[in-house]
Amino acid sequence: MNVTRLRLANFKRFTELTIDLSSFAGAPKLVLLIGANGSGKSSVFDAFEYLSAVHKGDAAPPATHSSGDFSDEFHKGEAHEKFVSYLRKDPAAEMSAACSFGGGFEVRRTDGSRPITSPTEWDVKSAFYGRSSLRTVPELRVTPQSVNVGADPDRPRRFIEFDTRFDADVARITEDLLREFWGKDFASEEIRARFVDPINDGLARVFGNGSATTLRMTQMIPALGKKPADIRFRKGESDFHYDLLSSGEKEVFNILLNLFTRREHFPNAIYFIDELDVHLHTRLQHALIREVVEHWIPDYSQLWTASHSLGFIEYAGDAADAAIIDFDDLDFDRPQVLAPAPKSPDIFDIAVPRDSALKVFPNQTLVVCENRDALLYNAIQLPGLLFVGARDKNAVGLQTRANDAFRGLIDRDFLGSNEIEELHREQPNLLVLGYYSIESYLLHPLNLAEVSPPRFDETEYRGLLQKRMVRIRDRLLMNLERSRNSYEVLKTLPKATKERAMEEIAAATAADDFETFYPFLDMKYQRPGDYLAPFNLQRLDLARTAWMRHALAAVLAAA
Repeated sequence: MNVTRLRLANFKRFTELTIDLSSFAGAPKLVLLIGANGSGKSSVFDAFEYLSAVHKGDAAPPATHSSGDFSDEFHKGEAHEKFVSYLRKDPAAEMSAACSFGGGFEVRRTDGSRPITSPTEWDVKSAFYGRSSLRTVPELRVTPQSVNVGADPDRPRRFIEFDTRFDADVARITEDLLREFWGKDFASEEIRARFVDPINDGLARVFGNGSATTLRMTQMIPALGKKPADIRFRKGESDFHYDLLSSGEKEVFNILLNLFTRREHFPNAIYFIDELDVHLHTRLQHALIREVVEHWIPDYSQLWTASHSLGFIEYAGDAADAAIIDFDDLDFDRPQVLAPAPKSPDIFDIAVPRDSALKVFPNQTLVVCENRDALLYNAIQLPGLLFVGARDKNAVGLQTRANDAFRGLIDRDFLGSNEIEELHREQPNLLVLGYYSIESYLLHPLNLAEVSPPRFDETEYRGLLQKRMVRIRDRLLMNLERSRNSYEVLKTLPKATKERAMEEIAAATAADDFETFYPFLDMKYQRPGDYLAPFNLQRLDLARTAWMRHALAAVLAAA
């Protein structure tokens, strides 16, 4: 099950909102909602509950609500009308929600009436499974009787409520353990492989395997009499009761246990989990979202989550099957249509605004660079430096002017050496690469020689690059002035300086010496024929060489 379009009208803070995923190539496995607090992300999850609640019913009393207005008859009478009023933005206008899915399925609902489905016989009861952000249980309690998790009666009805599923999850898994142990002739190793190893494997992937931080569940005794369940873990050489785990460790265990006990009941569903990263250190955020998406969300399902997490945004930015929906800075009193955001480093400002980054990373020097190059620069791992992206070189220049604590690093493109000197005198914190772009460093013959791909011939490769320079030179010079006109950083430089730069580039591109012409050879999107294709080179691997570290350190030393 995957959402292709969600439409909300007069719903909570939205006058008219459409989230349109139809342009995404294929079906995203992850839909990440980002934006400032109060921007409306959690309201999307209220819409999913609104669309599916009637079909799910309430086989057991709902979770404790923050208000006493919500009774067991949640979808009937006065309590139901109060809930609809809670969702309706303008009391005098009609409220509606509609969700379309791949395969032609749709569910829509207006002003609290029964949902209409297409096809009409489709039961949406198992199409949605959601969790609120208020779900961490600080200590084990006497666990209630196990519930019918497929009916989802213990879900929160509003996504500002506490999510009580952990207690029921503990009851359910211990009940299943006892049933398997007493009902079948299972050896303890088989029981461990079925019930314990999947969770421990997930914990190892999140917290690391084979280190003192590895967390493993070693015991789960069900609640007996008036005693709560007894769940114990091992970390390094020490044993811990659940109550003594950190909030982040409890959060990860809570999520994995929940998905373990519930996913077989929701094999083809929209999973929506508000603030999946709650209580997690930045280092663990990326590991958790990867674990959940790649190991715990069923193959034909989709995960929606809202987050400010730098690790989540980085994962979604890199994953081909992840869509980012940006709620930031939008006026929801007006109709809004949101589509997957371009995977640009500007998205990272949602997680860590640059003006705050120096406080978040007090021992780092912040270097603003172009586009998605930050991922590659950070892979080089230069001590004390943190790279963040800006839209283009003009944005880098503005950021560096606005804050003296930042450094800026821009591509050389077609800048002359005299222009680079002038820019550095005018703006000392703004640095310029010595070659056309970072790709020119990654694909430099000396960097490739260090990686040593099989059958790589450095001499042959240099020759191919020179032939390419000869082939494109006339076209390059013909468009040179137009290409440079977009560089805002040049506008303050004297005309004579610019003219000398044009002459330098014309002479350099005609030279036979490799280090003379190569700084102006665009390696961003073009390659020297098919010579490199068989080597299957990965840019991140090319960024982690000693040659790259030395070359970039030399550029940054000019500051």
